[in-house]
Amino acid sequence: MTRRTCDASAYPKPLVALARHRLPGAVASFPAEPLGEQAWHRALAAAQDHRVTGLLHAAITDGALPVTGEQARQAKATHRTAQLRVLILERELARVAGLLGDAGIECRALKGSALARLDYPDPTLRSFNDLDVLVRAGDIDHAAAVLGDAGFVRTLAEPRPGFDRRFDKGMTLLPPAGYELDLHRTFVLGPWGVLVDLDRLWDGGDEFAVGGRTLRALSRPNRFLHACYHAALGDWPLRLGSLRDIAELLRSVDKGPDAGVVRRVAADWGAEAVVAAAVADTVRLLGLDGTGELARWARDYVPDRREEQWLALHTHEDKTFAAQALATLRVLPRWRDRASYLHALVLPDARYTQGRHSSTLGRFAYAVKEIRKGRGAR
Repeated sequence: MTRRTCDASAYPKPLVALARHRLPGAVASFPAEPLGEQAWHRALAAAQDHRVTGLLHAAITDGALPVTGEQARQAKATHRTAQLRVLILERELARVAGLLGDAGIECRALKGSALARLDYPDPTLRSFNDLDVLVRAGDIDHAAAVLGDAGFVRTLAEPRPGFDRRFDKGMTLLPPAGYELDLHRTFVLGPWGVLVDLDRLWDGGDEFAVGGRTLRALSRPNRFLHACYHAALGDWPLRLGSLRDIAELLRSVDKGPDAGVVRRVAADWGAEAVVAAAVADTVRLLGLDGTGELARWARDYVPDRREEQWLALHTHEDKTFAAQALATLRVLPRWRDRASYLHALVLPDARYTQGRHSSTLGRFAYAVKEIRKGRGAR
């Protein structure tokens, strides 16, 4: 088994060129003439999906991407809409941090504003559609209660009491304002998320300001690690905006001691395959020179069979939670943890299955089907 990679042909033209725009040393090959109507609408929709509308607007205003007058107006309107949503979400992020802080709950802002304001030369190049906030595992139930009192509603009930705190990535909450808030205790679902040393996420972090409030993000090495998890284990085909996050962070991470920190932590967490895959794919698809320490290490890294199997759960369009859950079971540290985890998923509370499964047998059949689907597409 070898790691499946994502080719540039998986993206509409000129999406890859947009993701490379303004990256030092990267060659962005834009078309010589404006795209036809159908190709333009595909590119515009893809730019929204991949969170690169800011780069689309920049490529047009820089004169790199030829467009018609109408295409320029559409790109500008799309960028403006994305930035208005960002402003609304930043106001909400400050509110969420305030609610948690007033309740004595420490939090860290993930992705979104944290990356845009700390790691991009121009924050308007980085758009986002929801919020991600990290809290300590021991605080997640309290945080959910505090936000629930403020009108936030869970999208999915907890399988069994304590599952969020012990096993899950976190939960998704919907506030009255109508966006999604992902409340994290770790980076991702599945075995990779279990292996994260959660205590190491809570170092000093880095501060940034939003809406008159000072917020705290992860430290730069931890931001880089999270970006690698999100890119390598997130969407398929890989989201180019997520690869651009890694490229922006590489500018600083690969120039000093942070590169060594990243490699040591990745080794400690058993996540070297995740980081190597994310960095190698970023260098390859975004056309980076690949001469930095992390880029050279990622190019030469060879995942073992288990790492290939775990990565394969994420490198196709039909990835499923059931397949990731089965892999998770094997890395839980104690037998009692495995028993609790399995019991919660096989025989969850009625609220968890309400409206989805009519019987235990039906749920079991569905799980078997999802496991096969999640493991079989290569």
